[in-house]
Amino acid sequence: MNNKLFRKIFLGIGTMCLMTGLSLFLSCGSEKETSGGDSATKPYLSLKQYGLNRLSVANADEVIFSLKVERHAGNLDSEYVAKLNTWSEEELKVYNEKEGTSFVALPETYYSVTPSKVVLASGIKEANIDIKVQASQIISEILKGTHYLIPLRLNSDVVELRKGRSDILLQLVIDYANVEIVAPEIIEKINVNNVSTTATIKTILDYKVDGKEMASSWDFTCDLKVPENATELLEAYNKRYSTDYELLPKDSYSLGQVKYATGDREAEAKLTIRRNAIEVKYYLLPLVLTNPSTNQVTCKDNVYYIVAGQFYTNPIISDRSVADPTVILAQDGRFYLYATQNKNDYMPVYSSTDLVNWKYEKNAFQKATKPTWDKDNAFWAPDMQYIDGKYVLYYSYAMMNGTAISHTCVVTADTPLGTYTSAYPKGAFLDSKKLLSNEEFGANCIDQFYYEEGEHKYLFYGSFTGIYVVELTDDGLAVKRDAEGKPVLKKKVCGNAFEGTNIYKKGNYYYLFASIGNCCASENSSYALVVGRSTDLLGPYVDKEGRSMLDNSWEPVVDGGDRTKWVGPGHNSVIVKDDAGTEWMIYHSYYYKEKGNKSTFGGRYGMLDRLQWTNDGWPYIKNYLPSESDLIPVFYN
Repeated sequence: MNNKLFRKIFLGIGTMCLMTGLSLFLSCGSEKETSGGDSATKPYLSLKQYGLNRLSVANADEVIFSLKVERHAGNLDSEYVAKLNTWSEEELKVYNEKEGTSFVALPETYYSVTPSKVVLASGIKEANIDIKVQASQIISEILKGTHYLIPLRLNSDVVELRKGRSDILLQLVIDYANVEIVAPEIIEKINVNNVSTTATIKTILDYKVDGKEMASSWDFTCDLKVPENATELLEAYNKRYSTDYELLPKDSYSLGQVKYATGDREAEAKLTIRRNAIEVKYYLLPLVLTNPSTNQVTCKDNVYYIVAGQFYTNPIISDRSVADPTVILAQDGRFYLYATQNKNDYMPVYSSTDLVNWKYEKNAFQKATKPTWDKDNAFWAPDMQYIDGKYVLYYSYAMMNGTAISHTCVVTADTPLGTYTSAYPKGAFLDSKKLLSNEEFGANCIDQFYYEEGEHKYLFYGSFTGIYVVELTDDGLAVKRDAEGKPVLKKKVCGNAFEGTNIYKKGNYYYLFASIGNCCASENSSYALVVGRSTDLLGPYVDKEGRSMLDNSWEPVVDGGDRTKWVGPGHNSVIVKDDAGTEWMIYHSYYYKEKGNKSTFGGRYGMLDRLQWTNDGWPYIKNYLPSESDLIPVFYN
């Protein structure tokens, strides 16, 4: 575009309108003939464009506003003379006070009216007037905030003027090229999960000439900058959204430039954040655009907010179903997760260093290493422990709707992935033994959970036929029995509403987590996590009101999901405490996910959430629903 262009601006009728407190009524529009009364026969003049109009003075040395003077009624044989005069200072003052504006009359040295006198000769119904403005000479003042106005009134000594249609107010504005950051509807979160994480900040050029959208006419740059009042903005943001974010440390990030080339409509800048310079916290970074390298462009002063931190997103495992997960921190410093069999995945095993990023290692079992009894059964609800230098894997060997042939089994290994032999160079769990059978311990003796206290080792078990506890031998591989061969302990601790027991000691209380509802009906599942507590490991476990879990009372931890994304969350693993003291729960849930243009339903996938506590000491997951994301657990090594 040629910036020396002389532009003629023809503004359409219907632009901004205002009312004055003068004897005039200023409105926008065009004059129409009226019928009846004196106006139908008595001649008068009016402006075709009237009232308050905007005149852009950007990107040109001179701009021209053209308007028309029209004659109405009367005899066309007459000649009429009129002239546009500038408002007095007092008239503009009254207008500003009435409308709450702060217009300043543009000095007449910066504009001209041509012709200075309008003559509507005999037979002529309308005449043109051009108002020429020396735009280049006033742009700098407008940019400083001066609100210039050209207030003119049509006057004539020989003919009447239509009231309210004889004033034109030209507000001088700059429709310059404007660059702004494209702000998403939801505040962008940057997950600083790498040593150096780079995010893209998108910008767009808003540039119109004569109402037509244009691409950039220049090569230019703008800078990304943290505003000087960043601390105040942070405080206001936290107050508005009830957050407790901190300002992203200055030494943790670098900001790039936005670079536009001629013809561009959009451009990007880069924000790079260094992970080793931040803690595991929520940070806020307000950004603005500034310092355009050409005076033909301005940067919109809107503030763009970024939330940064080290996040994870649920589900943490979604490549296959990992129902009923159990997690152990092994001697090699890694976490290992074991889960219920899914089709031919005979108890999938994963490893992780942070509870967030999980690597599939193998299946714990193969066809050749399955138990020799009840071959049609499947591996459910594993529970891995480390006892006396051995990895001891408890698991349910069960069948859906086959409670009479469902058992609890046990097997040992040298490593979390099994014992390595020449036959099994990748490790295997060999020689499983039946630990609890339905003949002796009742139907559905599955969903076992090991707990060690002092010199005693206990195994809790049961699924919707009561939760029971027995004591184990010192090696944890058999039920401890008396001289007559009877279990030294078999006690019912919960009613028939529960399964998937897991116990966590905090303070003076033992918290018994369990699951209720239908676990396995896909989107119709009603599974949910609940809890009771006791001052004794063996119970009684009660709810807030003191009602016993033996009577199927409980308190909620995670309910049945929001039914739009999460469905059937339940069967948690042990509670893991990170190096910052935060307690974490891993469990499973079905969930909806977008795949192309379709919404698919998957699960039961691995979930991670921090455990929170009420003031009176009851655990729950925030909002009693699975989270979308959260800050990662803190592990220093």
